[in-house]
Amino acid sequence: MMTAQNGSHSPRTQPTGEAVSVLVEGVSKRYGKIKQAGQSTGSDGGRMWALRDVSLSVRRGEMVGLLGPNGAGKTTLMKCIATLLEASAGRILVENVDVAREPRQARKHMGLVTCDERSFYWRLSARENLRFFGALYRVPRRDVDGRIEELLAALGLSGAAERPYHSFSTGMRQKMAIARGLLTDPRVVLYDEPTRSLDPVSTQRIREWIRESRAHHPEKTHILATNQLTEAEQLCDRVVIVNGGQIVVQGTVPEIRERFGEAGQSLHRLVCEGVVESELPRADPDAGVWEVSWERSGDGAAVIQLVADQRGEGLSLVLASILRQGGRVLRCETRQASFDEVFCRIIAKEQGAPEAATEVAS
Repeated sequence: MMTAQNGSHSPRTQPTGEAVSVLVEGVSKRYGKIKQAGQSTGSDGGRMWALRDVSLSVRRGEMVGLLGPNGAGKTTLMKCIATLLEASAGRILVENVDVAREPRQARKHMGLVTCDERSFYWRLSARENLRFFGALYRVPRRDVDGRIEELLAALGLSGAAERPYHSFSTGMRQKMAIARGLLTDPRVVLYDEPTRSLDPVSTQRIREWIRESRAHHPEKTHILATNQLTEAEQLCDRVVIVNGGQIVVQGTVPEIRERFGEAGQSLHRLVCEGVVESELPRADPDAGVWEVSWERSGDGAAVIQLVADQRGEGLSLVLASILRQGGRVLRCETRQASFDEVFCRIIAKEQGAPEAATEVAS
């Protein structure tokens, strides 16, 4: 179980002296659970919790990533912020507007980028679709056409403005989702997996556009729910990792990597021949060897995965063992743990006991 560094079991909710754009305080959400034949609903009435006592704040102009395995609760949290779901407990403020008490007023400050293709009209052109949503969102008529032209140009869709939506590629449809979410010129932009199912080139273009948009509009606040850890690392100022409906850690990617990536350790991949597994050193933190794993490659060579102190003592022990056996090192690769590996380590530690939250304070 992870515990907060300051001794508290809940993360800091409001940075001191900084304008807060989105504030989530003690938010919980539970759904009704279908009762199976012969099953008891239990003391909780057969309900299942999607969120439990979630608290976080997002500063104005900040971009925060929501990360977590499937079913962790990040989409539910995003929908509660966007007023698409009503929280069972707690409160959410967007630009100081309570989303439960004044949902219409809160929506005026938000734009939701969701890649639901079914919500577009496939026979209408790009411009016609955006005009429809502009009317739906009550964008003033005097502003809507200029806003549409601005967004189409910014997203590289001007040349396709009269084409029907059904003729668009997946990447173009993702751009249309972004254009729709930004029609009202919102102060807070919510992205729900904006690069899902895109090829690498389209993915990179969307990410570049988001970066450029932030540079031109530094006052806007962004919340990004994604399963792409590289995307969060590239785009976000800070990330919030959710598991089991609770926040387990939040902070910048370098802070989280340092805190949970076992600072001072390196990962080594040794490709060897003439080595016997039983003769290799076992994990011994006192000797600088944290993890040792072994497998055979397709050509019969031994592949040793080693986590050792960066001082080199653990690696030296393993290399000495290989040489004593008369073995030979064909290749050695060294690197630090990736954010993907750190993320998986955090989730693995939390499985079965996501009861505490950790704030990595800068």
